[in-house]
Amino acid sequence: MRRGASLLALLLIATGGCAATPRYDKADCQTYTEIGLVRVNPAGALDRHFSLEAVFKVCPPDEGLEEIQRKRIELKHNLLSLLSSKSEEELKDPLRAEKLRSEILLMANEKVLKRGRVIDVFITSMELE
Repeated sequence: MRRGASLLALLLIATGGCAATPRYDKADCQTYTEIGLVRVNPAGALDRHFSLEAVFKVCPPDEGLEEIQRKRIELKHNLLSLLSSKSEEELKDPLRAEKLRSEILLMANEKVLKRGRVIDVFITSMELE
């Protein structure tokens, strides 16, 4: 039994592990643009508003887009939660766009998508008023 497990481990290593390579080109992955404007009050600033629009590039090309379309409400809910947790100071940070982009990408992949993956987030509009 032990020898069989060793042979299996050796086979997995020799063939590149157990993770399959994607059967698509990332250039073919589609963008999801239907999330719309998200407007929140920053944490602790009920008299201020922060608005953001984003576009998500999802893979695999067809399955990823179908999943994110199905989970639009869940995505928007998690986006509202993430943005409303940000303080006014965080939203004034000169690097806020890059930080938000990374956090949104991570949130979408960890909390929303299971089969598809967001490979990029494009912030198309952002305003603190």
